[in-house]
Amino acid sequence: MTDDSSDPASEAAAETTRRYRRVSVLVAVALAPWTAVSANGFVSWFLPIGIVNLDPLELTTIFEYYFLFTRTLPPYLNAWGSSVVLFAVGLVSALVGLVWREDARVTASMFVFAGLGQLVFALGFFRRGPGYAAVPIGTLLLWGVVWRYYRTDLLSIFRYPDGTE
Repeated sequence: MTDDSSDPASEAAAETTRRYRRVSVLVAVALAPWTAVSANGFVSWFLPIGIVNLDPLELTTIFEYYFLFTRTLPPYLNAWGSSVVLFAVGLVSALVGLVWREDARVTASMFVFAGLGQLVFALGFFRRGPGYAAVPIGTLLLWGVVWRYYRTDLLSIFRYPDGTE
């Protein structure tokens, strides 16, 4: 009886399955709301594509928000757009990994920093005072993806080439 785990073809197929599963999870993260903000009783969902206001129901795209409706923003509001760009770079890196080579350390780093940007974004609302609250859902989702799929790659950044720390 042979051990299938040492078969190069089955290992390659398993790795391909893992890559597609990772990308599927990343697409789900891209569709999920990243931050829920309550401002004086009105709830808005900040997604990678834009802001969904619930009362009245409307979508303001991220392009409209940054280039049409605003001139200067507090730094914490810019963190939302920065984290979307970082996520996009990480997603492109993961997609490239489906057909070529992916440096998972770069992908993981982009998601960690995108999650950090969402945390800064949410904390900025808390500094505004009473009546404002934000939940950084994107931070939890992005850091969860890194922990589940990229933690060994991310930790390898902190190791020397000879394997020591």
